[in-house]
Amino acid sequence: MSQKHDRRFARSQQAIIEAGIATLLRNPSAGMSEIADAAGIGRATLYRHFDSREALVRKLALTCMEETQAALQPHEDLSGRAAVEAIIDVLMPMTDRFRFLVSLWSLVEGDAQVARIEARMRDEMLDMFQQGIAAGDFRADLPASWMAAFFDSTLMAGWTLVEAGSATSAEAAAFVKRSFLAGCGK
Repeated sequence: MSQKHDRRFARSQQAIIEAGIATLLRNPSAGMSEIADAAGIGRATLYRHFDSREALVRKLALTCMEETQAALQPHEDLSGRAAVEAIIDVLMPMTDRFRFLVSLWSLVEGDAQVARIEARMRDEMLDMFQQGIAAGDFRADLPASWMAAFFDSTLMAGWTLVEAGSATSAEAAAFVKRSFLAGCGK
């Protein structure tokens, strides 16, 4: 394969990913034709990249999760309150990625690779809260599992506000920090 072909293939793939997420957020039952139109490519090109809608949705979910991991990686050395605040600042602008995952989670939750990534992220989150409890950053009368669920819920509330246009990412991040830290922080 030529370098020019590789670049064109990568550009098409990126256009498909962005259009797929946006299209499926608007219409979770959208078909391949609608996604191809939104990406500005033909159906044949789309099918050269993904042989089925299920394969495309799986790739979109994996991409969202991999982007999340990459965005969080620079903050892995943080713990407790500092980690929570950094994670919120990183995740809040990723509204479209998380809303996509939530809207189509039932289609990918049985996938082994998706399940491994999700389990690793969940375990890392629980460890972060347990370390924060031990360090005195978070309340000891609440279990780490509660904090993780509450954290997810406050993030979801923030993403909902951003998606509705009721708050900017920065405003929603501030709301999430205040809410989470008022409930779970010390």
